[in-house]
Amino acid sequence: MNKLSQENFSAIKSEIQDGRLTMSGMRGYLIGIFLASGIFVGISFAVANANTIGWDTLSRGWHMIYYIEAVLFGIHLLLILLCWGNNAVNQKLLSLGVVLLTYKAALDPFLMVIMFSKDEGKYESLFPVILVILISGLILHITVLINWLNSLKQKKKKSKEKESKYFFLVPIVLILTTLTTIVTKNGMLGDFDLLFGLFIVTVVYLGLLIAAVEFLIAMYCIFKFPSFSVRNFNK
Repeated sequence: MNKLSQENFSAIKSEIQDGRLTMSGMRGYLIGIFLASGIFVGISFAVANANTIGWDTLSRGWHMIYYIEAVLFGIHLLLILLCWGNNAVNQKLLSLGVVLLTYKAALDPFLMVIMFSKDEGKYESLFPVILVILISGLILHITVLINWLNSLKQKKKKSKEKESKYFFLVPIVLILTTLTTIVTKNGMLGDFDLLFGLFIVTVVYLGLLIAAVEFLIAMYCIFKFPSFSVRNFNK
């Protein structure tokens, strides 16, 4: 991003100042993904402790994943509870949290699918598919980021209508979370419930990785350019 000046990010600046990337907007987003991640991780933890699997039968690596999840949930909650003042420090913390916790929220649903696959004895066959999805999503994320930066270098401005689709990801995530929970817990699709669940979490994963591109650029601008600071907006 070294060749880009703050003028290239005028569309992002307007969103940070008056749009969905304001401090209140970022707090609302963090609350949304906190609830969604809580549902996904909570279900996976309940399945991991069920009689079929059992916490004691899980490897130390899986135990560490859940311990790390607990720490990250604590940090997530602190960001929501403590970063209410509209100042530059809180703005930077929220922007950093939005980026990092979006990546976490994108991965959390797969933890639920993996535990269900262990419960049904299908882990060995399903995990390679999940691995391909994760790698494909990462490639998509990097591709979208590079294309966006190239468009900024060419001074091609994106319209608000095109960018604003990311704002609706939070309710979509919550709806898909609820739908996945209902279908998988009640076995509505019989033998295909895992495949349906994997499809839903893949959609969530790809959507959040695409949204993370804009969040990443916004965070860069907030840290890099003083004019993007909330204290200058207030002036």
